[in-house]
Amino acid sequence: MKNNISMGMGGTLVIVIFVVLCLTIFATLSFTTAYSDLKLVNKTQEMSSDYYAAEGNAEKKLSEIFDTMVEATQGDPNDYYHILSSMLSQTSDVKIISSDKNDFKIYYEVLGEKNQKICVTLRISYDETNIPEYEIVTWNLANIELPVYEEKFIDLWEGIE
Repeated sequence: MKNNISMGMGGTLVIVIFVVLCLTIFATLSFTTAYSDLKLVNKTQEMSSDYYAAEGNAEKKLSEIFDTMVEATQGDPNDYYHILSSMLSQTSDVKIISSDKNDFKIYYEVLGEKNQKICVTLRISYDETNIPEYEIVTWNLANIELPVYEEKFIDLWEGIE
C-alpha cells in the first residue's frame, strides 16, 4: 500500500516570495547606505583638498612675512620693530596685535573655498645677533562666519476678505 501525501505548492511559494522580498529590501538598504557613504567620502575629499590648499597658502604667507622680517633687519637694529610694523602694515591681510618689543604679535587669516579658514598668530622676536625669529602661537582651522539674515515675511496675497 502506497501513501501518496503531497505537501502542496502554497507553503513553498509563500516562503520563496518572503525570501525574495527580504533579499530585495536588504539590497535596497545596502545600496542606499553605499550611496550615502559615497556622498560622504566625496564631501570629505573636497574639504580635505580645500584644507590642504589653504594650508599651502598659509605657508606661502608665512614665507612672505619671514622675508619681510629679514628685509627689516637692513635698517637700524634699535628701530627694528618700528620698521617691521610699517612694512607689515603694507602687507595685505596681516594685523599687528601687539607691537611691544617683548611681545610683538601679528595675526593673519587664509580663506579656503569651502567655508573654512586658517587663523595664524605669530610672536616675532629679534635679538642682538640680527637674526629675526618667529614662534607660531596659534595655527587653527575655523569656519568662516556666514552672515545672518533676518527673516522677513512679505505677505503678497491681498485677497478678498
